[in-house]
Amino acid sequence: MQTKITLNNIQLLRAIAALLVLLHHALPHYQVMGETLVLIDKVAYWGFMGVDIFFVISGFIMAYTTFHKPRTLQNSRTFLKHRLFRIYLGYWPFFLFSFLLFWFTNPAKIPSFDLVGSFFLLNTTMSELLLPISWSLSYELYFYFLFLFSFLFSLQQLYRVIPLLTLLILTLVLIAHSTTLLPSSFFYSPYLLEFFGGVLLYQFKEYLMRWWVLVLSIVVIVVAYGYGIHYESKNGLYRILTFGVGAFFLTLMFLILEQKNIYSANRYAVALGDASYTLYLSHLIIINLFYFMGFRAFFSGEGVLLPLLGLCMIIFISITFSLLYYKYIEKPLYTTAIKGT
Repeated sequence: MQTKITLNNIQLLRAIAALLVLLHHALPHYQVMGETLVLIDKVAYWGFMGVDIFFVISGFIMAYTTFHKPRTLQNSRTFLKHRLFRIYLGYWPFFLFSFLLFWFTNPAKIPSFDLVGSFFLLNTTMSELLLPISWSLSYELYFYFLFLFSFLFSLQQLYRVIPLLTLLILTLVLIAHSTTLLPSSFFYSPYLLEFFGGVLLYQFKEYLMRWWVLVLSIVVIVVAYGYGIHYESKNGLYRILTFGVGAFFLTLMFLILEQKNIYSANRYAVALGDASYTLYLSHLIIINLFYFMGFRAFFSGEGVLLPLLGLCMIIFISITFSLLYYKYIEKPLYTTAIKGT
């Protein structure tokens, strides 16, 4: 008999991840406005770690939403169709917004972008992307296509297949990292380990919902993030071994807190988690508008107050827009799309 897992805290963690990325990208504007607070500087500087959290959660959610379903071709098609709708219907409007923003503010920059690769999420080079954060969506798509293989196996078989596949990916990553025999590749990127870590977390959740695991998780989180920050592990295998491991145990900790009735996120946090994809996609546009409309100059000045108010304005507008856009546009659009097919 499986333990019932509720996901309020996962939604909260999604919201936290999106806010971390928002802070990371708002940091240069915050610093330009004037004197900053050290704590905000430090948190925002490492805010890119929110992407690692998203990848672990993505793997967990994929398993959570599909492993209980019959392993049929029809279900695999439905899974892929829904995931493609979710990614592209959420992304394309902001691709268009970004294009229009550049068209009116910096049209000379447009030829430097890979517009086709950006549109279809086929490029992971941030400097060539119209919306730089879309690099992570390319990995998400790849995760989804890889995940289709799970429908070829029974649930019992997947308890052997997923760990073996994860071990294979880890082996390829280690070889590519330590020797020249195998080049680094998108197709066996270290980020895959975060995704499949989330899948493994779902598979073995029954064994992990323990008090001692909660204590262990807290220790590992502190150590992993501590090492990641100390050694500035921003890319490659070291990022996965620090921020990726931290994201895995952070997700586990949030699950245990809810399962053990220690803490469960309220409906406001859940709502922001629901809107986290919109927040992730829209915040760069909002930050750029904040600059081009003169708000950055308005909030620039001596002392910490004006810059802090400017940063708070960016956060407030981003959150408000995301909640409204998700409720009135993104969710209805996605619901209509999957009902119409």
